[in-house]
Amino acid sequence: MTWPLFPVEDPFPALAALAGSARPLVVDGGANKGRTVARLLELLPQSTVVAYEPLPRLARKLAKRFQGDSRVRLREAALGSAPARLVINELESATCSSLLEPDAILQKHPDKPMNVARRIEVDVVRLDQDLREAPQLIKLDLQGYELEALRGAEGLLGGVRGVLCEVSFAGMYKGQPLGGELLAWMESRGFRVRGLYRPWFDEDENLTAADALFERR
Repeated sequence: MTWPLFPVEDPFPALAALAGSARPLVVDGGANKGRTVARLLELLPQSTVVAYEPLPRLARKLAKRFQGDSRVRLREAALGSAPARLVINELESATCSSLLEPDAILQKHPDKPMNVARRIEVDVVRLDQDLREAPQLIKLDLQGYELEALRGAEGLLGGVRGVLCEVSFAGMYKGQPLGGELLAWMESRGFRVRGLYRPWFDEDENLTAADALFERR
């Protein structure tokens, strides 16, 4: 199966256009230092963004950056399919940290320090237990844990209009579900792929990863 590719297009305006409301509730899973939170607030200035970030030092930076902004709710937790305390692998390049053990991701960015800096026990929550109402939009960048987070959001997906989610077609982390499995799971739950944004290709021009934008059918 093939999907529309948008190699250089920013996916966030397309995601924001799916909100269906001027005051949507938006989930940012893997909020990191808050760049995506800021982008969502720029596009949807009356939205409420619930930002999930499990790494303590990044959560502190998020809290400082958005201190006093009532539109942002910070949760120092990871998203998954079941409530738990799990160990996250914090890499030297923190944006690549994951609840899964790193694998080919260590070779994907040869210009960056990619060793495991530390392993930290963090809280994991189910989104459909952590939120009282369904968000209109969900963004997930969880380094191979996206499908687990979506499984944990299943009780809310009926109210979700758009999902922006990183997918991999080559295993970057050990035990990571690949893109075809995730896309099929979403399609079976009433979503279709609007397009794959900012795709990554390997040296043989094989698609290895992209940001998949899903919209409700």
